Amino acid sequence: MNVAIVGCGRIGRVHAAAARSQRDVGRLVLHDPGFTGTDWAAARLVGEAWAGDLDSLLDEVRPDVVHVCTPPATHAAIAIRALEAGAHVLVEKPLALSAADGLRLGAALRPRPGALCVDHNFLFEPHVLRARRWVAEGRIGHVFAAQAFYGIDMVPGERGPGAWALDLPGGRFTDLLPHPLYLVAHFLGEVHGVSARTASSRPGEATSELSALLECERGLGMVQISLASVPWELGLTLRGTAGTIRIDLAAQSATLIRPRAGSRRLALLRQTADLGLQSLANGARRLTGKATGRLRGYPGLRALVARFYEAVRAGLPPPVPYGDGLAVVSVMERIRLRLATRQPASASRPLRRLA
Repeated sequence: MNVAIVGCGRIGRVHAAAARSQRDVGRLVLHDPGFTGTDWAAARLVGEAWAGDLDSLLDEVRPDVVHVCTPPATHAAIAIRALEAGAHVLVEKPLALSAADGLRLGAALRPRPGALCVDHNFLFEPHVLRARRWVAEGRIGHVFAAQAFYGIDMVPGERGPGAWALDLPGGRFTDLLPHPLYLVAHFLGEVHGVSARTASSRPGEATSELSALLECERGLGMVQISLASVPWELGLTLRGTAGTIRIDLAAQSATLIRPRAGSRRLALLRQTADLGLQSLANGARRLTGKATGRLRGYPGLRALVARFYEAVRAGLPPPVPYGDGLAVVSVMERIRLRLATRQPASASRPLRRLA
Protein backbone atom coordinates (compact mmCIF):
# COMPACT_ATOMS: atom_id res chain seq x y z
CA MET A 1 0.00 0.00 0.00
CA ASN A 2 1.37 3.43 -0.98
CA VAL A 3 0.72 6.19 1.57
CA ALA A 4 1.25 9.95 1.45
CA ILE A 5 1.37 12.31 4.43
CA VAL A 6 0.59 15.86 3.31
CA GLY A 7 1.65 18.34 5.98
CA CYS A 8 4.49 17.27 8.26
CA GLY A 9 4.22 19.38 11.37
CA ARG A 10 3.82 17.82 14.80
CA ILE A 11 0.54 16.05 14.03
CA GLY A 12 1.73 15.01 10.58
CA ARG A 13 4.68 13.22 12.13
CA VAL A 14 2.31 11.38 14.46
CA HIS A 15 0.23 10.31 11.44
CA ALA A 16 3.38 9.16 9.66
CA ALA A 17 4.44 6.97 12.60
CA ALA A 18 0.94 5.49 12.87
CA ALA A 19 0.84 4.74 9.14
CA ARG A 20 4.31 3.17 9.22
CA SER A 21 3.11 0.73 11.88
CA GLN A 22 0.52 -0.75 9.52
CA ARG A 23 1.52 -4.18 8.24
CA ASP A 24 0.98 -3.59 4.52
CA VAL A 25 2.33 -0.06 4.09
CA GLY A 26 5.18 -0.20 1.61
CA ARG A 27 5.99 3.24 0.24
CA LEU A 28 5.47 6.11 2.69
CA VAL A 29 5.93 9.57 1.19
CA LEU A 30 5.98 12.79 3.22
CA HIS A 31 5.22 16.12 1.55
CA ASP A 32 5.31 19.62 3.02
CA PRO A 33 6.08 22.82 1.06
CA GLY A 34 7.56 24.32 4.23
CA PHE A 35 10.27 21.68 4.72
CA THR A 36 13.60 22.99 6.00
CA GLY A 37 16.90 21.13 5.94
CA THR A 38 16.24 19.64 9.37
CA ASP A 39 12.74 18.59 8.30
CA TRP A 40 14.11 16.72 5.29
CA ALA A 41 16.43 14.73 7.53
CA ALA A 42 13.64 13.91 10.00
CA ALA A 43 11.27 12.87 7.19
CA ARG A 44 13.83 10.44 5.78
CA LEU A 45 13.91 8.62 9.13
CA VAL A 46 10.26 7.66 8.63
CA GLY A 47 9.78 7.50 4.88
CA GLU A 48 10.52 9.30 1.64
CA ALA A 49 10.55 13.11 1.54
CA TRP A 50 8.84 14.37 -1.63
CA ALA A 51 10.52 17.34 -3.31
CA GLY A 52 7.85 17.94 -5.96
CA ASP A 53 4.41 19.48 -5.60
CA LEU A 54 1.19 17.75 -4.57
CA ASP A 55 -0.01 17.11 -8.11
CA SER A 56 3.23 15.36 -9.07
CA LEU A 57 3.02 13.27 -5.89
CA LEU A 58 -0.52 12.14 -6.71
CA ASP A 59 0.37 11.45 -10.35
CA GLU A 60 3.64 9.61 -9.78
CA VAL A 61 3.19 7.84 -6.45
CA ARG A 62 -0.52 7.06 -6.92
CA PRO A 63 -1.07 6.72 -3.15
CA ASP A 64 -3.77 4.37 -1.92
CA VAL A 65 -4.15 6.51 1.22
CA VAL A 66 -3.53 10.22 1.77
CA HIS A 67 -3.37 11.81 5.24
CA VAL A 68 -4.25 15.52 5.14
CA CYS A 69 -2.40 17.14 8.05
CA THR A 70 -2.07 20.70 6.76
CA PRO A 71 -3.62 23.85 8.35
CA PRO A 72 -7.45 23.73 8.30
CA ALA A 73 -7.91 26.32 5.53
CA THR A 74 -6.42 23.82 3.06
CA HIS A 75 -8.15 20.63 4.23
CA ALA A 76 -11.06 20.61 1.79
CA ALA A 77 -9.05 21.49 -1.33
CA ILE A 78 -6.32 18.91 -0.68
CA ALA A 79 -8.83 16.20 0.26
CA ILE A 80 -10.76 16.84 -2.96
CA ARG A 81 -7.60 16.52 -5.07
CA ALA A 82 -6.66 13.28 -3.30
CA LEU A 83 -10.14 11.82 -3.76
CA GLU A 84 -10.14 12.72 -7.44
CA ALA A 85 -6.78 10.92 -7.75
CA GLY A 86 -8.45 7.75 -6.44
CA ALA A 87 -7.02 7.73 -2.90
CA HIS A 88 -8.71 7.03 0.40
CA VAL A 89 -8.35 10.09 2.62
CA LEU A 90 -7.89 10.65 6.34
CA VAL A 91 -8.30 14.37 7.02
CA GLU A 92 -7.41 16.18 10.22
CA LYS A 93 -10.05 18.09 12.15
CA PRO A 94 -11.89 20.21 11.26
CA LEU A 95 -12.98 18.68 7.98
CA ALA A 96 -13.29 22.19 6.50
CA LEU A 97 -13.69 25.78 7.68
CA SER A 98 -17.18 26.29 6.27
CA ALA A 99 -20.21 24.18 5.48
CA ALA A 100 -19.93 25.33 1.85
CA ASP A 101 -16.41 23.90 1.58
CA GLY A 102 -17.61 20.76 3.35
CA LEU A 103 -20.40 20.31 0.81
CA ARG A 104 -17.94 20.71 -2.08
CA LEU A 105 -15.89 17.98 -0.48
CA GLY A 106 -19.04 15.86 -0.17
CA ALA A 107 -19.69 16.25 -3.91
CA ALA A 108 -16.21 14.88 -4.66
CA LEU A 109 -16.93 11.98 -2.31
CA ARG A 110 -20.20 10.87 -3.95
CA PRO A 111 -18.66 8.26 -6.28
CA ARG A 112 -17.00 6.59 -3.24
CA PRO A 113 -18.97 7.54 -0.09
CA GLY A 114 -16.72 5.57 2.26
CA ALA A 115 -13.41 6.88 0.97
CA LEU A 116 -12.95 9.65 3.56
CA CYS A 117 -12.44 9.54 7.31
CA VAL A 118 -12.18 12.50 9.71
CA ASP A 119 -9.67 12.49 12.56
CA HIS A 120 -11.92 12.73 15.62
CA ASN A 121 -9.20 10.95 17.54
CA PHE A 122 -10.33 11.45 21.14
CA LEU A 123 -13.32 9.19 20.47
CA PHE A 124 -10.82 6.33 20.32
CA GLU A 125 -8.79 7.03 23.46
CA PRO A 126 -8.91 3.88 25.65
CA HIS A 127 -10.81 5.61 28.49
CA VAL A 128 -13.33 7.15 26.05
CA LEU A 129 -13.87 3.73 24.49
CA ARG A 130 -14.47 2.40 28.01
CA ALA A 131 -17.07 5.12 28.62
CA ARG A 132 -18.71 4.40 25.26
CA ARG A 133 -19.00 0.76 26.29
CA TRP A 134 -20.56 1.70 29.65
CA VAL A 135 -23.13 3.86 27.90
CA ALA A 136 -23.93 1.12 25.37
CA GLU A 137 -24.42 -1.32 28.25
CA GLY A 138 -26.88 1.06 29.94
CA ARG A 139 -24.67 1.52 33.00
CA ILE A 140 -25.84 5.13 33.51
CA GLY A 141 -29.28 4.79 31.94
CA HIS A 142 -30.40 7.38 29.39
CA VAL A 143 -27.72 10.02 28.80
CA PHE A 144 -29.42 13.43 28.88
CA ALA A 145 -26.55 15.88 29.43
CA ALA A 146 -22.89 16.24 28.52
CA GLN A 147 -20.37 18.87 29.54
CA ALA A 148 -16.95 19.19 27.88
CA PHE A 149 -14.19 21.50 29.05
CA TYR A 150 -11.03 22.11 27.03
CA GLY A 151 -8.41 24.17 28.83
CA ILE A 152 -5.42 25.42 26.87
CA ASP A 153 -3.82 22.42 25.18
CA MET A 154 -0.21 23.48 25.65
CA VAL A 155 1.93 20.89 27.40
CA PRO A 156 5.04 22.39 29.09
CA GLY A 157 7.98 22.25 26.73
CA GLU A 158 5.82 21.49 23.70
CA ARG A 159 5.35 23.87 20.78
CA GLY A 160 1.86 25.08 20.00
CA PRO A 161 0.32 25.55 16.55
CA GLY A 162 1.75 28.04 14.10
CA ALA A 163 0.43 31.46 13.12
CA TRP A 164 -2.23 29.75 11.00
CA ALA A 165 -4.24 29.07 14.19
CA LEU A 166 -4.57 32.79 14.91
CA ASP A 167 -5.61 33.49 11.31
CA LEU A 168 -8.55 31.08 11.40
CA PRO A 169 -12.09 32.51 11.43
CA GLY A 170 -12.72 32.53 15.17
CA GLY A 171 -8.97 32.36 15.87
CA ARG A 172 -7.55 29.69 18.16
CA PHE A 173 -11.04 28.64 19.27
CA THR A 174 -11.64 27.18 15.79
CA ASP A 175 -8.57 24.98 16.20
CA LEU A 176 -9.77 23.63 19.57
CA LEU A 177 -13.56 23.49 19.21
CA PRO A 178 -13.88 20.31 17.11
CA HIS A 179 -12.71 18.03 19.93
CA PRO A 180 -15.34 18.91 22.57
CA LEU A 181 -18.03 19.28 19.88
CA TYR A 182 -17.63 15.80 18.46
CA LEU A 183 -17.37 14.28 21.93
CA VAL A 184 -20.66 15.86 23.03
CA ALA A 185 -22.41 15.08 19.73
CA HIS A 186 -21.36 11.43 19.88
CA PHE A 187 -23.31 10.93 23.11
CA LEU A 188 -26.22 13.35 22.55
CA GLY A 189 -26.82 13.20 18.79
CA GLU A 190 -27.63 15.91 16.25
CA VAL A 191 -27.34 19.55 17.27
CA HIS A 192 -30.61 21.45 16.71
CA GLY A 193 -29.83 24.77 18.38
CA VAL A 194 -26.80 26.76 19.45
CA SER A 195 -26.12 29.71 21.73
CA ALA A 196 -22.64 31.00 22.55
CA ARG A 197 -20.77 33.67 24.48
CA THR A 198 -17.14 34.73 24.92
CA ALA A 199 -15.33 36.49 27.75
CA SER A 200 -11.89 37.39 29.04
CA SER A 201 -10.19 35.72 31.97
CA ARG A 202 -9.27 39.19 33.27
CA PRO A 203 -10.93 42.56 32.62
CA GLY A 204 -9.38 44.46 29.74
CA GLU A 205 -7.49 41.49 28.31
CA ALA A 206 -8.04 39.64 25.04
CA THR A 207 -10.89 37.16 24.74
CA SER A 208 -9.82 33.84 26.20
CA GLU A 209 -13.05 32.02 27.17
CA LEU A 210 -15.79 30.55 24.99
CA SER A 211 -18.94 28.75 26.12
CA ALA A 212 -21.59 27.20 23.90
CA LEU A 213 -24.89 25.61 24.85
CA LEU A 214 -26.02 22.92 22.41
CA GLU A 215 -29.62 21.77 22.10
CA CYS A 216 -29.10 18.20 20.93
CA GLU A 217 -31.30 15.36 19.81
CA ARG A 218 -31.09 13.59 23.17
CA GLY A 219 -30.37 16.38 25.64
CA LEU A 220 -28.36 19.49 26.42
CA GLY A 221 -24.64 19.80 25.87
CA MET A 222 -22.24 22.41 27.21
CA VAL A 223 -18.87 23.11 25.59
CA GLN A 224 -16.31 25.39 27.22
CA ILE A 225 -12.93 26.44 25.78
CA SER A 226 -10.32 28.29 27.82
CA LEU A 227 -7.08 29.75 26.49
CA ALA A 228 -6.05 30.82 30.00
CA SER A 229 -6.60 27.78 32.22
CA VAL A 230 -3.53 26.13 33.74
CA PRO A 231 -2.65 23.29 33.58
CA TRP A 232 -4.16 22.04 30.34
CA GLU A 233 -7.32 20.00 30.71
CA LEU A 234 -9.72 18.11 28.51
CA GLY A 235 -12.61 16.56 30.36
CA LEU A 236 -16.07 15.22 29.58
CA THR A 237 -18.88 14.57 32.06
CA LEU A 238 -21.86 12.46 30.97
CA ARG A 239 -24.99 12.54 33.11
CA GLY A 240 -27.60 9.82 32.84
CA THR A 241 -30.78 8.76 34.58
CA ALA A 242 -28.90 6.04 36.49
CA GLY A 243 -25.45 7.53 37.02
CA THR A 244 -22.60 9.73 35.80
CA ILE A 245 -19.36 9.15 33.90
CA ARG A 246 -16.37 11.46 34.27
CA ILE A 247 -13.64 11.25 31.64
CA ASP A 248 -10.31 13.02 32.17
CA LEU A 249 -8.34 12.92 28.93
CA ALA A 250 -5.36 14.66 30.52
CA ALA A 251 -5.09 12.04 33.27
CA GLN A 252 -6.24 9.29 30.88
CA SER A 253 -8.98 8.00 33.16
CA ALA A 254 -12.70 7.24 33.20
CA THR A 255 -14.80 6.98 36.35
CA LEU A 256 -18.28 5.49 36.70
CA ILE A 257 -20.41 7.01 39.49
CA ARG A 258 -23.67 5.30 40.46
CA PRO A 259 -25.91 5.44 43.53
CA ARG A 260 -25.38 2.76 46.16
CA ALA A 261 -27.97 0.95 48.25
CA GLY A 262 -28.42 1.42 52.00
CA SER A 263 -28.81 4.36 54.33
CA ARG A 264 -27.45 7.72 53.16
CA ARG A 265 -24.31 7.33 55.25
CA LEU A 266 -23.71 3.74 54.17
CA ALA A 267 -24.37 4.59 50.51
CA LEU A 268 -21.84 7.43 50.66
CA LEU A 269 -19.25 5.15 52.27
CA ARG A 270 -19.79 2.51 49.58
CA GLN A 271 -19.57 5.10 46.83
CA THR A 272 -16.38 6.60 48.28
CA ALA A 273 -14.80 3.15 48.48
CA ASP A 274 -15.83 2.39 44.91
CA LEU A 275 -14.39 5.68 43.63
CA GLY A 276 -11.14 4.99 45.48
CA LEU A 277 -10.84 1.56 43.87
CA GLN A 278 -11.56 3.02 40.44
CA SER A 279 -8.93 5.68 41.00
CA LEU A 280 -6.35 3.02 41.85
CA ALA A 281 -7.36 0.98 38.79
CA ASN A 282 -7.15 4.07 36.54
CA GLY A 283 -3.68 4.84 37.91
CA ALA A 284 -2.50 1.27 37.39
CA ARG A 285 -3.83 1.24 33.81
CA ARG A 286 -2.07 4.51 33.06
CA LEU A 287 1.26 3.38 34.51
CA THR A 288 1.06 0.07 32.65
CA GLY A 289 0.02 1.82 29.45
CA LYS A 290 2.90 4.29 29.65
CA ALA A 291 5.39 1.53 30.43
CA THR A 292 4.25 -0.65 27.51
CA GLY A 293 3.85 2.27 25.08
CA ARG A 294 0.09 1.76 24.57
CA LEU A 295 -0.71 5.16 26.11
CA ARG A 296 2.19 7.08 24.61
CA GLY A 297 2.03 9.36 21.61
CA TYR A 298 -1.65 9.93 20.78
CA PRO A 299 -3.13 6.48 21.48
CA GLY A 300 -6.55 7.54 20.19
CA LEU A 301 -5.12 8.69 16.88
CA ARG A 302 -3.14 5.48 16.49
CA ALA A 303 -6.29 3.45 17.21
CA LEU A 304 -8.31 5.48 14.70
CA VAL A 305 -5.61 5.08 12.02
CA ALA A 306 -5.58 1.31 12.58
CA ARG A 307 -9.38 1.13 12.24
CA PHE A 308 -9.30 3.33 9.14
CA TYR A 309 -6.73 1.13 7.40
CA GLU A 310 -8.71 -1.97 8.30
CA ALA A 311 -11.80 -0.35 6.77
CA VAL A 312 -9.83 0.47 3.60
CA ARG A 313 -8.63 -3.14 3.29
CA ALA A 314 -12.09 -4.62 3.89
CA GLY A 315 -14.11 -2.05 1.94
CA LEU A 316 -16.01 -1.07 5.10
CA PRO A 317 -17.30 2.36 6.23
CA PRO A 318 -14.64 4.52 7.91
CA PRO A 319 -14.60 4.83 11.73
CA VAL A 320 -15.53 8.54 11.50
CA PRO A 321 -17.58 9.20 8.35
CA TYR A 322 -17.77 12.41 6.34
CA GLY A 323 -21.19 13.28 7.75
CA ASP A 324 -19.88 13.45 11.31
CA GLY A 325 -17.13 15.82 10.21
CA LEU A 326 -19.56 18.03 8.29
CA ALA A 327 -21.89 18.21 11.30
CA VAL A 328 -19.05 19.57 13.45
CA VAL A 329 -18.13 22.14 10.78
CA SER A 330 -21.77 23.28 10.61
CA VAL A 331 -22.01 23.69 14.39
CA MET A 332 -18.75 25.65 14.48
CA GLU A 333 -20.07 27.95 11.76
CA ARG A 334 -23.26 28.54 13.70
CA ILE A 335 -21.31 29.26 16.88
CA ARG A 336 -19.33 31.93 15.02
CA LEU A 337 -22.59 33.39 13.72
CA ARG A 338 -24.13 33.52 17.22
CA LEU A 339 -21.03 35.23 18.56
CA ALA A 340 -21.15 37.77 15.73
CA THR A 341 -24.86 38.55 16.20
CA ARG A 342 -25.00 37.92 19.97
CA GLN A 343 -28.38 36.27 19.43
CA PRO A 344 -29.41 32.76 20.51
CA ALA A 345 -29.89 30.23 17.73
CA SER A 346 -33.30 29.12 16.54
CA ALA A 347 -34.10 25.43 16.71
CA SER A 348 -36.12 25.65 13.51
CA ARG A 349 -33.35 24.40 11.21
CA PRO A 350 -31.77 21.24 12.64
CA LEU A 351 -28.35 20.10 11.45
CA ARG A 352 -28.58 16.76 9.72
CA ARG A 353 -25.78 14.26 9.52
CA LEU A 354 -25.04 13.30 5.94
CA ALA A 355 -24.19 9.75 4.99
